[in-house]
Amino acid sequence: MTKKVLIPVLSICIAGCASERLQVTVTDSDGNPISNAVVHVGFSTSHVIFGGGHTSSKKGGHAEAKTDTNGIAVVWFNCTSSVFGWHVEADGYYRSESYRGHFKGEDVIIPPAFGYVILHEHEKEGKTTIWRKINPQPMYSYCLSEAWGNAVNKVPVKNGRYGFDLRLGSWLPPLGKGEVADFYYVRNIGEEPLEDGSVAWLEFDSGCGAYFGKQTGSKVFPSSYGANTNAVFRNRLPFMFVKKDSTDKRIDWRDIATGDEYMVLRTRVKLDPDGKVIEANYSKILGPFRFGYAVESPCVVFNHRVNDPNLESDCRRNMLKQFNSNGYPP
Repeated sequence: MTKKVLIPVLSICIAGCASERLQVTVTDSDGNPISNAVVHVGFSTSHVIFGGGHTSSKKGGHAEAKTDTNGIAVVWFNCTSSVFGWHVEADGYYRSESYRGHFKGEDVIIPPAFGYVILHEHEKEGKTTIWRKINPQPMYSYCLSEAWGNAVNKVPVKNGRYGFDLRLGSWLPPLGKGEVADFYYVRNIGEEPLEDGSVAWLEFDSGCGAYFGKQTGSKVFPSSYGANTNAVFRNRLPFMFVKKDSTDKRIDWRDIATGDEYMVLRTRVKLDPDGKVIEANYSKILGPFRFGYAVESPCVVFNHRVNDPNLESDCRRNMLKQFNSNGYPP
């Protein structure tokens, strides 16, 4: 990134202003182009001069343009800085991620007072996928680092079996104020590791469990819309192991959910006499997710509606008032 020198607009215009062009292609999750999406571009300096005769609207250090039927928008501008950022918004869709870019440039200093940037690159292209809003609902949502950052809810370090309430974001008493255990954090109750070498694992009640999905790659809409009720829900998830080498034992930690995964959990299950699930609640935890002294920051979403697999949370209407979830991904 080239160094910026901010000077009066008049000086830059005397030096000459080229026309910069940003072309952005916007598609949905199926790869279809989205028309009438608005591409917003902002600049690292207020010294922006927009060329005339173009359809891009402009205001201050900001420009925007709408996509056509092919999902393509072209934003034209002249600027004194090589650095810019952009994102996309469209009715009925989640906002895109924010992107940064810059044009190759060269600082020119004219002693004693004037300087400007000569841009050697004037065109950029960008692509983004935005996700449709289907049925966002108020749910319980929070960041685990907030829940476990509280001294009352701190992750247990002693051996034992500890229940965690996903709805309230708290351990069960005496460690917290949780009411129902959605899962149990089990830490080496016996003196020896289990047959698979594990010394810590997540454990679920009968009929409960979790499966893993791949994140979408979007920070704004990182997971799918809902739970797959026909998936295989695993009842036990080991994540800490003892491995022997030539000198001594060592502990091998593994993420329960990696950075590109998310967990879908089925909990609070009621079974009929034949063992069939007749009631359940669904929730999700975004990876990376692990227990330990250093708490990661995955988002938790808990759907309090029984037998509703929808996990598309409207985090602006968070049911859990003790955490501020504005801006958390659905």
